[in-house]
Amino acid sequence: MKIDMGLIGASGAECGPLAATAEERGFDAVWASESVTDAFLQSQAALLQTSRLTVGTAIAVAFARNPMSTAYAAWDLAGMSGGRFILGLGSQIQPHIERRFSMPWSAPAPRMRDYLLALDAIFTAWRDGTKLDYRGPIYQHTLMTPVFTPHHHEHRIPVMIAAVGERMTALGAELCDGLLLHGMTTTGYLDGVTLPAVERGLAASGRKRDAVELYVPLFMVMGDTEEERDAAARKTREQIAFYASTPAYVKVLESVGYENLQPELQALSREGRWAEMADLIDDGLLDAIALTGTPEEMPDLCRARFGGRVDRVSSYYGWPVDDPDRLAEILARFHDAPAAQSEEDVA
Repeated sequence: MKIDMGLIGASGAECGPLAATAEERGFDAVWASESVTDAFLQSQAALLQTSRLTVGTAIAVAFARNPMSTAYAAWDLAGMSGGRFILGLGSQIQPHIERRFSMPWSAPAPRMRDYLLALDAIFTAWRDGTKLDYRGPIYQHTLMTPVFTPHHHEHRIPVMIAAVGERMTALGAELCDGLLLHGMTTTGYLDGVTLPAVERGLAASGRKRDAVELYVPLFMVMGDTEEERDAAARKTREQIAFYASTPAYVKVLESVGYENLQPELQALSREGRWAEMADLIDDGLLDAIALTGTPEEMPDLCRARFGGRVDRVSSYYGWPVDDPDRLAEILARFHDAPAAQSEEDVA
Protein backbone atom coordinates (compact mmCIF):
# COMPACT_ATOMS: atom_id res chain seq x y z
CA MET A 1 0.00 0.00 0.00
CA LYS A 2 1.30 3.44 -0.94
CA ILE A 3 1.08 6.32 1.51
CA ASP A 4 0.51 9.82 0.15
CA MET A 5 -0.03 13.33 1.50
CA GLY A 6 -2.67 15.87 0.55
CA LEU A 7 -1.95 19.56 0.05
CA ILE A 8 -5.52 20.61 0.84
CA GLY A 9 -5.76 24.35 1.41
CA ALA A 10 -2.06 25.02 0.80
CA SER A 11 -1.07 28.09 -1.17
CA GLY A 12 1.24 27.94 -4.16
CA ALA A 13 4.04 29.34 -2.00
CA GLU A 14 3.56 26.63 0.62
CA CYS A 15 3.36 23.66 -1.72
CA GLY A 16 7.03 23.49 -2.67
CA PRO A 17 8.39 23.29 0.90
CA LEU A 18 5.59 20.94 1.95
CA ALA A 19 6.33 18.59 -0.94
CA ALA A 20 10.07 18.67 -0.26
CA THR A 21 9.42 17.69 3.35
CA ALA A 22 7.01 14.96 2.25
CA GLU A 23 9.67 13.50 -0.04
CA GLU A 24 12.22 13.58 2.77
CA ARG A 25 9.86 11.79 5.18
CA GLY A 26 9.08 8.99 2.72
CA PHE A 27 5.64 9.75 1.28
CA ASP A 28 5.00 8.25 -2.14
CA ALA A 29 3.05 11.16 -3.59
CA VAL A 30 1.50 14.51 -2.80
CA TRP A 31 -1.87 15.62 -4.15
CA ALA A 32 -2.67 19.22 -5.04
CA SER A 33 -6.24 20.27 -4.37
CA GLU A 34 -8.13 22.96 -6.23
CA SER A 35 -9.75 24.86 -3.37
CA VAL A 36 -8.00 28.17 -2.71
CA THR A 37 -5.59 28.18 -5.67
CA ASP A 38 -4.94 26.54 -9.02
CA ALA A 39 -4.08 22.85 -8.72
CA PHE A 40 -1.63 23.03 -11.63
CA LEU A 41 0.30 25.88 -10.01
CA GLN A 42 0.44 23.88 -6.78
CA SER A 43 1.72 20.87 -8.72
CA GLN A 44 4.41 22.90 -10.47
CA ALA A 45 5.66 24.27 -7.14
CA ALA A 46 5.76 20.75 -5.68
CA LEU A 47 7.55 19.27 -8.68
CA LEU A 48 10.19 22.00 -8.75
CA GLN A 49 11.29 21.22 -5.20
CA THR A 50 11.28 17.42 -5.42
CA SER A 51 13.12 14.79 -7.44
CA ARG A 52 11.48 11.45 -6.59
CA LEU A 53 7.98 12.19 -5.40
CA THR A 54 4.93 11.71 -7.61
CA VAL A 55 2.70 14.78 -7.76
CA GLY A 56 -0.94 14.69 -8.78
CA THR A 57 -4.02 16.86 -8.82
CA ALA A 58 -6.84 15.67 -6.59
CA ILE A 59 -8.57 17.34 -8.07
CA ALA A 60 -8.33 19.83 -10.89
CA VAL A 61 -11.84 20.90 -11.87
CA ALA A 62 -12.32 19.50 -15.36
CA PHE A 63 -15.49 21.31 -16.35
CA ALA A 64 -14.03 24.69 -15.40
CA ARG A 65 -11.61 24.19 -18.31
CA ASN A 66 -11.76 22.81 -21.82
CA PRO A 67 -9.75 19.65 -22.65
CA MET A 68 -7.14 21.58 -24.63
CA SER A 69 -6.22 23.96 -21.81
CA THR A 70 -6.03 21.03 -19.40
CA ALA A 71 -3.87 19.06 -21.84
CA TYR A 72 -1.34 21.89 -22.22
CA ALA A 73 -0.88 22.19 -18.44
CA ALA A 74 -0.60 18.44 -17.88
CA TRP A 75 1.79 17.94 -20.81
CA ASP A 76 4.14 20.63 -19.53
CA LEU A 77 4.11 19.33 -15.95
CA ALA A 78 4.86 15.78 -17.13
CA GLY A 79 7.71 17.02 -19.30
CA MET A 80 9.35 19.23 -16.69
CA SER A 81 9.19 16.50 -14.04
CA GLY A 82 10.41 13.57 -16.09
CA GLY A 83 7.03 11.88 -15.92
CA ARG A 84 6.23 12.34 -12.22
CA PHE A 85 2.87 14.02 -12.77
CA ILE A 86 -0.62 12.46 -12.49
CA LEU A 87 -3.59 14.31 -13.92
CA GLY A 88 -6.49 13.91 -11.50
CA LEU A 89 -9.79 15.42 -12.60
CA GLY A 90 -13.15 15.99 -10.96
CA SER A 91 -16.48 17.22 -12.22
CA GLN A 92 -17.37 19.46 -9.24
CA ILE A 93 -21.09 20.16 -8.79
CA GLN A 94 -23.52 22.15 -10.90
CA PRO A 95 -23.74 25.35 -8.78
CA HIS A 96 -19.96 25.78 -8.76
CA ILE A 97 -19.55 25.11 -12.47
CA GLU A 98 -22.33 27.45 -13.48
CA ARG A 99 -22.15 30.16 -10.82
CA ARG A 100 -18.49 30.19 -9.69
CA PHE A 101 -16.80 29.33 -12.98
CA SER A 102 -19.57 30.52 -15.35
CA MET A 103 -19.20 27.39 -17.47
CA PRO A 104 -21.84 25.08 -19.01
CA TRP A 105 -23.15 22.05 -17.14
CA SER A 106 -24.68 18.82 -18.34
CA ALA A 107 -24.95 15.25 -17.07
CA PRO A 108 -21.48 14.74 -15.53
CA ALA A 109 -20.67 11.14 -16.52
CA PRO A 110 -21.34 11.58 -20.28
CA ARG A 111 -19.56 14.94 -20.25
CA MET A 112 -16.57 13.42 -18.45
CA ARG A 113 -16.42 10.55 -20.97
CA ASP A 114 -16.24 13.03 -23.83
CA TYR A 115 -13.66 15.07 -21.93
CA LEU A 116 -11.42 12.04 -21.35
CA LEU A 117 -11.64 10.91 -24.97
CA ALA A 118 -10.81 14.42 -26.15
CA LEU A 119 -7.77 14.52 -23.85
CA ASP A 120 -6.57 11.19 -25.20
CA ALA A 121 -6.91 12.42 -28.77
CA ILE A 122 -4.91 15.55 -27.99
CA PHE A 123 -2.15 13.65 -26.19
CA THR A 124 -1.98 11.13 -29.04
CA ALA A 125 -1.63 13.88 -31.65
CA TRP A 126 1.19 15.52 -29.70
CA ARG A 127 2.99 12.27 -28.95
CA ASP A 128 2.64 10.56 -32.34
CA GLY A 129 2.44 13.55 -34.65
CA THR A 130 -0.91 12.44 -36.03
CA LYS A 131 -3.66 14.78 -37.17
CA LEU A 132 -5.91 16.08 -34.42
CA ASP A 133 -9.49 15.36 -35.42
CA TYR A 134 -11.64 14.76 -32.37
CA ARG A 135 -15.38 15.25 -32.82
CA GLY A 136 -17.37 14.34 -29.75
CA PRO A 137 -20.90 15.19 -28.65
CA ILE A 138 -19.68 18.08 -26.46
CA TYR A 139 -16.03 18.76 -27.31
CA GLN A 140 -14.50 19.13 -30.75
CA HIS A 141 -10.77 19.61 -31.31
CA THR A 142 -9.80 19.69 -34.98
CA LEU A 143 -7.03 22.26 -35.25
CA MET A 144 -3.39 21.82 -34.21
CA THR A 145 -0.63 23.57 -36.14
CA PRO A 146 3.14 23.20 -35.56
CA VAL A 147 3.29 26.66 -33.97
CA PHE A 148 0.98 25.52 -31.18
CA THR A 149 2.21 21.95 -30.76
CA PRO A 150 4.14 21.65 -27.47
CA HIS A 151 7.68 20.30 -27.21
CA HIS A 152 7.74 16.57 -27.68
CA HIS A 153 8.35 14.15 -24.82
CA GLU A 154 7.67 10.45 -24.32
CA HIS A 155 6.28 10.63 -20.78
CA ARG A 156 2.89 9.03 -20.44
CA ILE A 157 0.45 11.07 -18.35
CA PRO A 158 -1.67 8.89 -16.04
CA VAL A 159 -5.21 10.20 -15.77
CA MET A 160 -7.49 9.62 -12.78
CA ILE A 161 -10.97 10.90 -12.04
CA ALA A 162 -12.82 11.52 -8.78
CA ALA A 163 -15.77 9.20 -8.28
CA VAL A 164 -18.41 8.44 -5.67
CA GLY A 165 -21.37 7.17 -7.69
CA GLU A 166 -21.51 4.04 -9.81
CA ARG A 167 -21.51 5.70 -13.25
CA MET A 168 -18.42 7.81 -12.70
CA THR A 169 -16.65 4.92 -10.97
CA ALA A 170 -17.31 2.56 -13.89
CA LEU A 171 -16.23 5.25 -16.35
CA GLY A 172 -12.93 5.77 -14.54
CA ALA A 173 -12.26 2.03 -14.46
CA GLU A 174 -13.00 1.81 -18.18
CA LEU A 175 -10.96 4.77 -19.47
CA CYS A 176 -8.55 5.93 -16.75
CA ASP A 177 -5.45 4.83 -14.90
CA GLY A 178 -7.06 5.28 -11.53
CA LEU A 179 -9.85 6.57 -9.36
CA LEU A 180 -9.77 9.26 -6.71
CA LEU A 181 -12.22 7.93 -4.14
CA HIS A 182 -13.68 9.87 -1.24
CA GLY A 183 -12.82 9.51 2.43
CA MET A 184 -16.55 9.45 3.15
CA THR A 185 -16.84 5.73 2.48
CA THR A 186 -17.21 2.39 4.24
CA THR A 187 -16.11 -1.14 3.49
CA GLY A 188 -19.77 -1.95 2.85
CA TYR A 189 -19.99 0.79 0.23
CA LEU A 190 -16.68 -0.21 -1.32
CA ASP A 191 -17.68 -3.87 -1.56
CA GLY A 192 -21.29 -3.26 -2.54
CA VAL A 193 -21.00 -0.29 -4.90
CA THR A 194 -17.48 0.91 -5.71
CA LEU A 195 -15.64 -2.32 -6.46
CA PRO A 196 -18.46 -3.89 -8.52
CA ALA A 197 -18.59 -0.68 -10.59
CA VAL A 198 -14.83 -0.91 -11.02
CA GLU A 199 -15.19 -4.46 -12.30
CA ARG A 200 -17.87 -3.40 -14.79
CA GLY A 201 -15.64 -0.65 -16.10
CA LEU A 202 -12.68 -2.97 -16.40
CA ALA A 203 -14.78 -5.54 -18.22
CA ALA A 204 -15.89 -2.88 -20.72
CA SER A 205 -12.25 -2.10 -21.52
CA GLY A 206 -10.98 -5.68 -21.31
CA ARG A 207 -8.49 -4.82 -18.58
CA LYS A 208 -7.50 -6.41 -15.27
CA ARG A 209 -7.78 -4.91 -11.79
CA ASP A 210 -4.09 -3.97 -11.64
CA ALA A 211 -4.62 -1.57 -14.55
CA VAL A 212 -6.46 0.84 -12.24
CA GLU A 213 -5.12 2.38 -9.05
CA LEU A 214 -7.57 3.33 -6.29
CA TYR A 215 -6.65 6.20 -3.97
CA VAL A 216 -8.59 7.34 -0.93
CA PRO A 217 -7.83 10.06 1.66
CA LEU A 218 -8.88 8.34 4.88
CA PHE A 219 -10.20 9.82 8.07
CA MET A 220 -7.48 8.77 10.50
CA VAL A 221 -8.40 9.72 14.08
CA MET A 222 -4.92 9.80 15.57
CA GLY A 223 -3.34 10.74 18.86
CA ASP A 224 -0.91 9.44 21.46
CA THR A 225 -3.38 10.05 24.29
CA GLU A 226 -7.09 9.56 24.72
CA GLU A 227 -7.54 13.32 24.94
CA GLU A 228 -5.78 13.83 21.60
CA ARG A 229 -7.88 11.14 19.94
CA ASP A 230 -11.08 12.64 21.37
CA ALA A 231 -10.18 16.04 19.90
CA ALA A 232 -9.42 14.45 16.52
CA ALA A 233 -12.67 12.49 16.70
CA ARG A 234 -14.68 15.66 17.26
CA LYS A 235 -13.14 17.29 14.20
CA THR A 236 -13.85 14.17 12.17
CA ARG A 237 -17.46 13.97 13.35
CA GLU A 238 -17.96 17.54 12.13
CA GLN A 239 -16.57 16.69 8.70
CA ILE A 240 -18.58 13.48 8.39
CA ALA A 241 -21.73 15.38 9.38
CA PHE A 242 -21.04 17.96 6.67
CA TYR A 243 -20.70 15.30 3.96
CA ALA A 244 -23.57 13.19 5.29
CA SER A 245 -25.94 16.17 5.06
CA THR A 246 -25.77 16.05 1.25
CA PRO A 247 -27.86 13.59 -0.80
CA ALA A 248 -24.77 12.41 -2.70
CA TYR A 249 -23.73 10.27 0.27
CA VAL A 250 -27.06 8.64 1.11
CA LYS A 251 -25.90 5.32 -0.32
CA VAL A 252 -22.74 5.48 1.79
CA LEU A 253 -24.89 5.94 4.89
CA GLU A 254 -27.21 3.21 3.68
CA SER A 255 -24.31 0.75 3.54
CA VAL A 256 -24.09 0.89 7.36
CA GLY A 257 -27.77 1.47 8.17
CA TYR A 258 -27.67 5.24 8.74
CA GLU A 259 -29.62 6.46 5.70
CA ASN A 260 -32.34 8.03 7.88
CA LEU A 261 -29.75 10.40 9.31
CA GLN A 262 -29.26 12.32 6.05
CA PRO A 263 -32.54 14.31 6.02
CA GLU A 264 -32.06 15.31 9.64
CA LEU A 265 -28.53 16.53 8.99
CA GLN A 266 -29.62 18.37 5.85
CA ALA A 267 -32.33 20.20 7.78
CA LEU A 268 -29.85 21.27 10.48
CA SER A 269 -27.34 22.43 7.86
CA ARG A 270 -29.93 24.71 6.29
CA GLU A 271 -30.42 26.31 9.71
CA GLY A 272 -26.67 26.65 10.29
CA ARG A 273 -26.75 24.38 13.36
CA TRP A 274 -23.34 22.84 12.68
CA ALA A 275 -22.43 21.87 16.26
CA GLU A 276 -25.64 19.88 16.62
CA MET A 277 -24.90 18.06 13.38
CA ALA A 278 -21.61 16.68 14.73
CA ASP A 279 -23.40 15.43 17.86
CA LEU A 280 -25.51 13.14 15.65
CA ILE A 281 -22.46 11.23 14.39
CA ASP A 282 -22.36 8.44 16.96
CA ASP A 283 -19.49 6.06 17.63
CA GLY A 284 -20.95 3.43 15.32
CA LEU A 285 -20.94 5.70 12.29
CA LEU A 286 -17.57 7.21 13.21
CA ASP A 287 -15.99 3.75 13.46
CA ALA A 288 -17.54 2.65 10.16
CA ILE A 289 -15.88 5.53 8.30
CA ALA A 290 -12.78 6.48 10.32
CA LEU A 291 -9.80 4.61 11.71
CA THR A 292 -8.93 5.40 15.33
CA GLY A 293 -5.63 4.74 17.10
CA THR A 294 -2.09 5.93 17.62
CA PRO A 295 -0.03 7.02 14.61
CA GLU A 296 1.98 3.80 14.88
CA GLU A 297 -1.19 1.72 14.58
CA MET A 298 -2.35 3.32 11.33
CA PRO A 299 -0.39 1.18 8.84
CA ASP A 300 -1.84 -2.05 10.26
CA LEU A 301 -5.32 -0.55 10.65
CA CYS A 302 -5.28 0.62 7.03
CA ARG A 303 -4.19 -2.76 5.72
CA ALA A 304 -6.69 -4.63 7.90
CA ARG A 305 -9.64 -2.61 6.59
CA PHE A 306 -8.56 -1.55 3.12
CA GLY A 307 -5.88 -4.01 2.03
CA GLY A 308 -7.00 -5.64 -1.22
CA ARG A 309 -9.59 -2.91 -1.68
CA VAL A 310 -7.53 0.23 -2.37
CA ASP A 311 -3.96 0.78 -3.50
CA ARG A 312 -2.90 4.08 -1.96
CA VAL A 313 -4.12 6.17 0.96
CA SER A 314 -3.47 9.41 2.77
CA SER A 315 -4.56 10.91 6.08
CA TYR A 316 -7.35 13.43 5.56
CA TYR A 317 -6.05 15.71 8.34
CA GLY A 318 -2.33 15.00 8.07
CA TRP A 319 -0.13 13.51 10.77
CA PRO A 320 0.13 14.76 14.38
CA VAL A 321 3.77 13.68 14.55
CA ASP A 322 6.51 16.29 15.03
CA ASP A 323 9.49 13.92 15.14
CA PRO A 324 10.63 13.39 11.51
CA ASP A 325 12.37 10.09 12.28
CA ARG A 326 9.26 8.75 14.00
CA LEU A 327 7.07 9.72 11.06
CA ALA A 328 9.49 8.20 8.55
CA GLU A 329 9.38 4.90 10.44
CA ILE A 330 5.58 4.91 10.48
CA LEU A 331 5.32 5.68 6.77
CA ALA A 332 7.80 2.95 5.87
CA ARG A 333 5.49 0.39 7.46
CA PHE A 334 2.76 1.12 4.90
CA HIS A 335 5.01 -0.58 2.36
CA ASP A 336 5.36 -3.77 4.42
CA ALA A 337 3.78 -6.98 3.18
CA PRO A 338 0.22 -7.31 4.52
CA ALA A 339 -0.22 -9.44 7.60
CA ALA A 340 -3.02 -11.99 7.95
CA GLN A 341 -5.02 -10.12 10.59
CA SER A 342 -8.36 -8.46 11.11
CA GLU A 343 -9.24 -5.04 12.44
CA GLU A 344 -10.10 -6.66 15.74
CA ASP A 345 -6.61 -8.15 15.94
CA VAL A 346 -5.06 -4.73 15.31
CA ALA A 347 -7.31 -2.98 17.83
